[in-house]
Amino acid sequence: MVFFSIQGDHVRKALVAAASLTLAGLAAGCSSSVSLIDHPSGSSSVAHVGDTLTLQTGQGQSFQITLTKVADPATPTSGHPSSGKRYIGVLFHLNNTSSHTLSGDSNEDVNIIGSNGRSYTTTHQTLHDCNGALVLFKVSGGNQDNICVTFEIKKAVGVSQVQFSPAAGTATDYGQWNVP
Repeated sequence: MVFFSIQGDHVRKALVAAASLTLAGLAAGCSSSVSLIDHPSGSSSVAHVGDTLTLQTGQGQSFQITLTKVADPATPTSGHPSSGKRYIGVLFHLNNTSSHTLSGDSNEDVNIIGSNGRSYTTTHQTLHDCNGALVLFKVSGGNQDNICVTFEIKKAVGVSQVQFSPAAGTATDYGQWNVP
């Protein structure tokens, strides 16, 4: 049989309360707010293919990115997609409006949302539809470049949205375009 004193009970409650407050403080300090950017500057319309969004890197550097094309289905330079699947090419135009160099791997920055609500990540496949645009980018301040990524998804799944999350999702905002 275990006996607790009234004093011990109060100490236990105080420790539990202190631990709860500590955990709540840690959670608040570790939480981050990510903003969805899905309207072109000065517009009340939701972004679609062809629209430009202004985003920021994790260091607060602004840049403009335009979803220029969703090639669906896309044509590979070699090989073919798995049975029952197709390749999709997503092309962007990146305009570095900051004075600092932007660099990254768009394979880590881009995903698509299918008509089934699932998120899809990129695959490593070179496409004719990319017109030489690369996955890795390094754009000095005031310059621009094109980037292209490839997805492989089931033929029965449509593309509903394209998302670009700067710095592999560690920035404070991300862009989203509806397709078509």
